Amino acid sequence: MKKFAKKSVLVAEDHPDGRKLVVRLLDKLGITNVVAVADGREAQEKLQGEPFDLLVVDWHMPALDGLGLLKAVKADAALKSMKVLMVTADDDQKHILEAILAGADGYLVKPVTQERLQQKLDDIFKDEG
Repeated sequence: MKKFAKKSVLVAEDHPDGRKLVVRLLDKLGITNVVAVADGREAQEKLQGEPFDLLVVDWHMPALDGLGLLKAVKADAALKSMKVLMVTADDDQKHILEAILAGADGYLVKPVTQERLQQKLDDIFKDEG
């Protein structure tokens, strides 16, 4: 899966095992430029320092939850064009709609698998050829 090889990804997930899983799955899809952080505040700090093509963010995190981070990214002129994939165990249709309305480019309900992650990335980056 070399089509994603040049993508840079920031993963914000508070559970260490979930964070490792997403990083490992991204690696299997050819994405090796990945930075992983444990909460939304850490993600905000990283976003100020370097550009990313994609933010993969868990909804439920301490300090700043995924929805708050999503809204902050989309309100920031320098970041608003960055793609955002929400990843959460919450499959409530109201939350999915809330995330999409806030600007999420995709929503993935856990458990995350390589096939489902690839499908979401294909959808998110479909306009890039």
